[in-house]
Amino acid sequence: MALRSKTRTAIETVALVAALLGGAWMLFRGTLYRPANAVAASQATDEPRADEAIVVAVAGDAVRLSPGGGTSALAVGQRLRADDSVRTGRGGRTDLQMGTRSRLTVSESTQLTVREITEKLHRFKLTRGRIAVDYQADGARLLRIESADGGAVAETQGARFGVLSTGTAVAIATETGAVNLTSQRKTVEVPAGSQSVASKGQPPSSAEPIPTRLLLKVADTARPSRPDGLCAEVEGTAPPGAEVLVDGTPAAVSDDGRFRVSVPAAADKTAVVVSIRDASGHEMVRNIACGSSGNVPHIRDFAIRWRKKGS
Repeated sequence: MALRSKTRTAIETVALVAALLGGAWMLFRGTLYRPANAVAASQATDEPRADEAIVVAVAGDAVRLSPGGGTSALAVGQRLRADDSVRTGRGGRTDLQMGTRSRLTVSESTQLTVREITEKLHRFKLTRGRIAVDYQADGARLLRIESADGGAVAETQGARFGVLSTGTAVAIATETGAVNLTSQRKTVEVPAGSQSVASKGQPPSSAEPIPTRLLLKVADTARPSRPDGLCAEVEGTAPPGAEVLVDGTPAAVSDDGRFRVSVPAAADKTAVVVSIRDASGHEMVRNIACGSSGNVPHIRDFAIRWRKKGS
């Protein structure tokens, strides 16, 4: 009898140990162990796909605009699809990854909308501002950047270039590869080292070498005491296709490059900041003191050599 009891106890012990080992194996497999094919499948899922744009970097003021009009903070890892928009403010910037090798950088004071993104076509609308693009060739896949009204279109299958939309003109500056700029049923190829500008309602200009110097003419017509409550009235001229911002707000620039902006006075305001940038990402900034001149001065020429800023 005792022998039978000992035998039963041994069998129960073996069964208990087997059950414990089986449970441990299931726990290990479910929490720690991942078969090689499962790991590969997970990595494939995490990789950027050709039919979506992934936010891979965000700095400063950058928000996401949903198709329904909602606004939310832009965050790394978000996936943008058709009709999503990103908008950057002063000092803001974001990088979008398309596929495994192509990237698009949205510079400050810019709004960009995803119009269509598939394995064959990446299509965006640049409402205003500047983007820098590093687009790697991948078969017959095409990148298309459109102006706000669709009147100007830039297309390429592989190039590194910048696009600037001012509301009245679209400028393309190509670093490597080639980009086609189309407006008013005319297409101009913009090869490496050159730029082209399509003013609203006009065909693109011929491709010309990207300038190495920027010339901005600015006049401060402020006076120490103005009855109209202005800090200053800033006027000047800028090169074709360049964008002028006065205190961070885009200035209306005429076809001949002239602009004039009235800046209201404020208790703590001592100067006006005038900045200019082009499609290549070059930028210059000038500060004009409020009411610093007792008489209207002559227009001054400010020229600097190009300086890259976060392209």
